[in-house]
Amino acid sequence: LWQATRPCVMGSIITAPLRLLSSCLGACVGTCVSVSCLKLADSGTVSSAAAARCVLAWLQLFSLAFAVAVSRLPSEWLAVPCSRLEIVGLVEVGICGCEAVLDEDCWSTQSVSRAAAATTAVFLGLLVLTLSGCAVGAARRHEVGKFMAVVLLWLLLLLLPNRVFSDFRLAAAVLSVFFLVVQSIIFMDGAYTWNELWFGYAMRAQANL
Repeated sequence: LWQATRPCVMGSIITAPLRLLSSCLGACVGTCVSVSCLKLADSGTVSSAAAARCVLAWLQLFSLAFAVAVSRLPSEWLAVPCSRLEIVGLVEVGICGCEAVLDEDCWSTQSVSRAAAATTAVFLGLLVLTLSGCAVGAARRHEVGKFMAVVLLWLLLLLLPNRVFSDFRLAAAVLSVFFLVVQSIIFMDGAYTWNELWFGYAMRAQANL
């Protein structure tokens, strides 16, 4: 009854912060741009489970491409806003802590870690919504908002300390072992199903001869 009277809308979680910031966005970049972003996040609906799975596959590919893209960003791209923050007394905030590290790969590593964390957060959010009864809204609505959420979360995660994502990388390395086991089981099950399907086709074709 609760689900029937109060439908779940996954996109509202993504668009709620944008709605709160719409007045600020309107003042900074124009009302047209802010409204367009809100409409874009609200758009995108699929009508079948197969299409929803396809969107999730594309979301993974997009996240991978985004992680590769941010890993190639020159350090100066982030060093410039970090220098501006130092003017107002905000030293080594978030990813800006890489300025105090001698490792030249710090910027790239931390950027990719934040992209991975943003992607994980989006998929975990979809999982929680699905388990809480919002399966239709999480799977088939606001598809564009899911892609936007990865980028928006990445930008927000730039403000968190680097040590958080160093710990995230360690945890991900451990959990990836279980992920690979699950993926292997799914792959093997799919292979057996495919074999049984085509074996059945072959037997029926032979019987018809």
